[in-house]
Amino acid sequence: MINQKEIKKRIQSMNSLIKTTDAMKMISVVKLRKCKTQKIHINMYFNEIKNILKNFIITKCQNYKLHFLKNKKYFLFDHNNKNKKTLFIIITSDRGLCGSFNYSIFNKINTIIDTKFYKENKEKCLFFSIGKKGIDFLLKKQYHLYHHTKLYSNNCNNHNILYLIQKLIKDFINNQIYAIYIIYNKIQKHIFYKTNYELFLPIIDSDILQINEKNLFSIKNDFILECSTKKFLNYLIPNFLKFKLLTRILDSYTSEHTSRMISMHKATENAYKIKEDLILNYNKERQTAITKEILEIISGIDTF
Repeated sequence: MINQKEIKKRIQSMNSLIKTTDAMKMISVVKLRKCKTQKIHINMYFNEIKNILKNFIITKCQNYKLHFLKNKKYFLFDHNNKNKKTLFIIITSDRGLCGSFNYSIFNKINTIIDTKFYKENKEKCLFFSIGKKGIDFLLKKQYHLYHHTKLYSNNCNNHNILYLIQKLIKDFINNQIYAIYIIYNKIQKHIFYKTNYELFLPIIDSDILQINEKNLFSIKNDFILECSTKKFLNYLIPNFLKFKLLTRILDSYTSEHTSRMISMHKATENAYKIKEDLILNYNKERQTAITKEILEIISGIDTF
């Protein structure tokens, strides 16, 4: 039978655990609020860049599909992909205690790799992780890494992301990479998240590529460029890709903090339940000890 001292120690440990999980929950709430604010501003900027790119394609390229896409590799698959590699960018967390957030990403990777095409061409699959947990998973599974630059949440700034985008574009244009995909979690209905698997390069964006006759006549004002079209696209497309990746990273961070907040909330509730059970057991043990002492006193009086 557990004595009172051991139960008291467990109650104290539960109190410290409740303080820790509650503090982690509040930290996640603050970080979640910050991520949502950043996401609003970046989404506004990203939508503007997307509209500029779309309008530029419409106004500058009247014969859109025949002229523009055939001359711009950014928007087309290269069908001669026998010796080329596919890159997967996965966005995970740096720390644990966030429920099944990272597990869903890893499960998605395993599902993709187990498909017939990638199973036969496993050596042609490259992986790049934004987040420490993803790097640990890729090293453990011995998947081929893209390069040794590591991006964590503390160094995932505009400069490092732009450097990554420039390297991706360079390898993509030089035919070293056939296609680039992103695997990340996105929040759904405030508390639930979904693991998304989408194409990053070439740019197969429905808002940009779905252009019809109505779009062609919807914009009357043409662009007046001080620089050449090539120079303009060389500036616009890397920024478009940079902010697209930033939005996906912020979607992932929002899902991560939401998942951690819910996990810590449930952990706090479970700790309170365990504490209540321990207090109940402690009171029972104390009452049993008091009753035993009273019976010993009474039995001692009867002997005299």
